Amino acid sequence: MSLRRGFDLEWARKRAMTINENFDLDVFNSAASKFVFSDLLHDFKPIDWDVTIKSDRLDVVAVIDEIVEFRKKTYPVLVSLKAPKEGVWFRDLMKIAVLSVISDYKSGLIYYAYSGELRKVDSNISLRRKALKLIERVKMIKNGFVPERRECRYCNFCSFVNECKVKPSTFASKFL
Repeated sequence: MSLRRGFDLEWARKRAMTINENFDLDVFNSAASKFVFSDLLHDFKPIDWDVTIKSDRLDVVAVIDEIVEFRKKTYPVLVSLKAPKEGVWFRDLMKIAVLSVISDYKSGLIYYAYSGELRKVDSNISLRRKALKLIERVKMIKNGFVPERRECRYCNFCSFVNECKVKPSTFASKFL
């Protein structure tokens, strides 16, 4: 995004260092060397950058990398690194869905920086329902409710798998 704004790579590095407390120069250099500028980016008319949208009603905050006019429509653009073979990653899908719940955007663009691919996501009722369900689960966890463990294929990659396997104990369970 810094390069699209007319800044150089050095500015992008300083910006990333300022924003990210876990900044790693090797990771930054590797990512910068893989970044692909698609010709489609030239068709974007920038409107705003690093936009934060907040919903007090749902207690949700979303950050949009860029808002652009593209083919006579306004879209939020989210930057992701590596594109899946088909469609978009679930996390990118949910970001657009949450945006559609808390703003007027009903679709968004995902720019996959390592391949230069641009993919459009249209939010529908099903996606907005899933986004609300995720928001509700996060609120429940913040309020101290730990949901039942459901084992799935992602358990093998989850960083919380050890904590999840521990059965919670209650005061009453000590006497049973």
